[in-house]
Amino acid sequence: MINFRYHLVSIVAVFLALGIGIIMGTAVIDRAVVDRLEQQQSGLRSDVEAVRSENEALRAQLGDLRDLSARLADEGSQRLLTGTLPQVPVLVIGVRGGEVAGLADFVTLLGRAGASYRGTLWLTDRFAVDDEAEVRDLTEALGLRDDATPAALRASAVARLGRALRPPGEPEVLSALRAAGFLDFDAPDGAPEDVVPLPDPTTRVVLVGGPDPDVPDRVLSLPLVRNLTVPRDDRVALATLVVAPRPGEDVDAGEALVASVRDDDELEARVSSVDDVDEFAGRLAAVLALADLGAGRIGHFGVGPGAQRLLPAPVE
Repeated sequence: MINFRYHLVSIVAVFLALGIGIIMGTAVIDRAVVDRLEQQQSGLRSDVEAVRSENEALRAQLGDLRDLSARLADEGSQRLLTGTLPQVPVLVIGVRGGEVAGLADFVTLLGRAGASYRGTLWLTDRFAVDDEAEVRDLTEALGLRDDATPAALRASAVARLGRALRPPGEPEVLSALRAAGFLDFDAPDGAPEDVVPLPDPTTRVVLVGGPDPDVPDRVLSLPLVRNLTVPRDDRVALATLVVAPRPGEDVDAGEALVASVRDDDELEARVSSVDDVDEFAGRLAAVLALADLGAGRIGHFGVGPGAQRLLPAPVE
């Protein structure tokens, strides 16, 4: 006869068996999960090591390419540019805040081409003419009307500066603007820093447009280009090249000097341009374009909108 105690023991035994089964099954499943995770971790570790090795190899290749590029720029420029600009005077002009990478290397290439580098003339942020002191100082420096608006005053000053730079030149204007803090001058090595050399009729001007000039191109650099190159008076128009770094998405085409020159029918026909002077190809193009200006050949070079070629074409 089966009594209540037997039923109770049977039920407890069943539940104990069920619990033991669950515990054993869970242990087996957990072990499988752990094994799988360990396998995945091992695989990831192998992948990371492979990527690390590949990155190290790519870094080494990049270093080799940079070394090769530097050697190409150094040795190639010696062969390609020697004698390109024999004793040709070259004056560089820029606006503070628009200093571009590669400008010093460009000056080096001018030396290899045989050019007579006359220094770099910088227009300062005072040309913004946005406070009373700047208005007063610019008015006094150039003897202009003291009732002109800041925009009219700046336009008159740029016109006077352009006239002063065109042969035969006006050294007193340059001295007055420099004394008032509107101009800075980086002299060539060994040359006096207190005298800005006046261009002669053979001088070629390189006007540098940077990505963030202290005074926008449309109100300073572009009018200066026009005053240097477009006949307006008895002064000699100067052969002019405008250069800028490779254009980026953050550059406003309405403010960029090279883009503004290329969009102007009159200037496009009178002024050459290079839009990637921060790279060796652009600096090479700039030197060759300066040589072409001596023969009246105008061109637009680089990689941006309006560029005709990467480098000037061979002379026929």
